[in-house]
Amino acid sequence: MSIRFTQSCPTCGRRVQVRASLIGYTVACQHCNAEFLANADGEDTFGGAASGSAVAGAPYVDPLMARVEQALQRAAEQNTVIS
Repeated sequence: MSIRFTQSCPTCGRRVQVRASLIGYTVACQHCNAEFLANADGEDTFGGAASGSAVAGAPYVDPLMARVEQALQRAAEQNTVIS
């Protein structure tokens, strides 16, 4: 049995159970498929606290816009024609 912790998805806000062995790795939310960094200290992938406050010197990144960027990148990768 693996050790797990619960972390909020920075995009949809739903709680996600993450294996402790994945701390420091990028994981995907099983609800919205957004990718974020797994960590047990309550910080999200954008460098700020889970509440949305920014770290000094780090610009705030809107989670919705980050999700849009991820979707656009995936679409571009799928539409790439291999010659």
